[in-house]
Amino acid sequence: MKKLATVLVLVVLAASLVFAGGSKESGSASADDGNYIDLLRIGVSAWPKTLDPCRGMGLANCRWLYEIFDTLLYCEDDGTITSYICDSWKMIDDCTSEYKLKSGITFHNGAPLTAEDVAFSLMRVLKPTDYGISSGYPDANVKTIVSTIDHCEVIDNLTLRIVTSQPDPVIFQRLAGYMSVYIINKDYFEKEGSEVFATQPVGTGPYKVESLSSESLMLSYYDGYYGEKPIANKVEYCYIPEESSLIAAVMTGEIDIAPDLSKDSWDALHDNPKVDVINQPYTASHLCRINTTEDGVPWKEVRQAMSLAIDRQLLIDTLWGGMATVPNGYNYPCFGEYYIEDYPEYEYNPEKAKELVKNSGYDGRVIEYRLVNGYYKMGNEAAEAIVSMWRDIGLNAQVTFVDNWSLPGIQGLLTWSNGLRFEDPIGGLWVLWGEGTTLQKSLWHTEGTARFNELGHQLLIETDVAKRRAIYREMMEIWDDEVPGIIWYCPDSIYAIRNDLEWSYAPGKGYNYRADHLKFKASN
Repeated sequence: MKKLATVLVLVVLAASLVFAGGSKESGSASADDGNYIDLLRIGVSAWPKTLDPCRGMGLANCRWLYEIFDTLLYCEDDGTITSYICDSWKMIDDCTSEYKLKSGITFHNGAPLTAEDVAFSLMRVLKPTDYGISSGYPDANVKTIVSTIDHCEVIDNLTLRIVTSQPDPVIFQRLAGYMSVYIINKDYFEKEGSEVFATQPVGTGPYKVESLSSESLMLSYYDGYYGEKPIANKVEYCYIPEESSLIAAVMTGEIDIAPDLSKDSWDALHDNPKVDVINQPYTASHLCRINTTEDGVPWKEVRQAMSLAIDRQLLIDTLWGGMATVPNGYNYPCFGEYYIEDYPEYEYNPEKAKELVKNSGYDGRVIEYRLVNGYYKMGNEAAEAIVSMWRDIGLNAQVTFVDNWSLPGIQGLLTWSNGLRFEDPIGGLWVLWGEGTTLQKSLWHTEGTARFNELGHQLLIETDVAKRRAIYREMMEIWDDEVPGIIWYCPDSIYAIRNDLEWSYAPGKGYNYRADHLKFKASN
């Protein structure tokens, strides 16, 4: 790792010479006055295929959604449920919740926000064919989050009721999730169509889309925005896939913020007086999802052995310099009273793993660990190390690079960054692995699936804390025994930001650069 860090620093220094022609006066740091920035530039290493918030939801799409759109509710950094666009929200009965929209909010095309727009935004995800929508709709992640909603009732222009098919104790958390449903203008979408909307969307956020290319997304402030004006008149997202080039751009002031960095980038930047580099704990687990069918890894003993063979602490120390943690199960402190403190940690026992493989009936087939080259930070390095550990216990494993993350027909394993959709046991293990999800339909077919689903449906409606904890513990036990996925670790979120700015960023709650989240430091 020391050699890797040295190489990165040398590349950064070389790249700095290329970027040195830029100046703060003409670049992102130039300000209109003491309160606003002409252009805030954000460097990102992944790029979206669409700006439609219910298509292709994932790492690349979540970075700019809150600048363009609003969700009905919003989850603050501390987990409190608030709203940018609602005056109030409440439960009417066990299955009905009511939302009062603020008056005077408009979309970027000038149309007023109404309850009809909210209802349309929700129902185009839940029942797309009813609205003449078929191709590419909706993203399974989004639909699963709001899957308990049965229908919407528009009471008046500013009042909406949402009716669930069963009591849902976390309906507010669902609607506040950063991968939940974002509100769009019904008339604009129906007039322009899904393909136009995918590149020229309108929302109610502080910024509207000015231009989109394969390397740049330019947003400009919407003068009709209902809230406090953000500190930047324009925001440009710049696609810089090579991390060395991204860090060089940060060092020279060409880029103001760079999220999702690696430990080596932290090493390269943390002594730079013009940049703050911050690492924060994050609940997104790097893991692999496993095809448990005959085309993949059908032996439970082999899957259990694969987990036992991984020296997770070694990976954390060598790849992340200690800036990562291993959760005790699919189980996180942010669950609050539903966090199972005494759930066992993942065991490292290569000798036991060898015995399981020996007695499993494993036929020597190639077990492919598939990943998109460079997509996840330290993903390539982790894959190579893990495959080596699997070979040591007698598995014929190899790393295979693929062009995309498509699931149908895959063999072996696929790497994944598995973030919570909202901070509740339902918000991860159930909405991503439960009944009806793409993962379960495509990959997870084992004896424990039926019981897991039965428990998941209980968890959806149970409100008693002790009972919910017991239900969730059993779900985790089934998941860890059947091993449809293996958690490696939860890497810290590392980002760099120019040192006159402070960003209130909570990993796992989306990227928010609005006035209440991105500010000038008080001393400037």
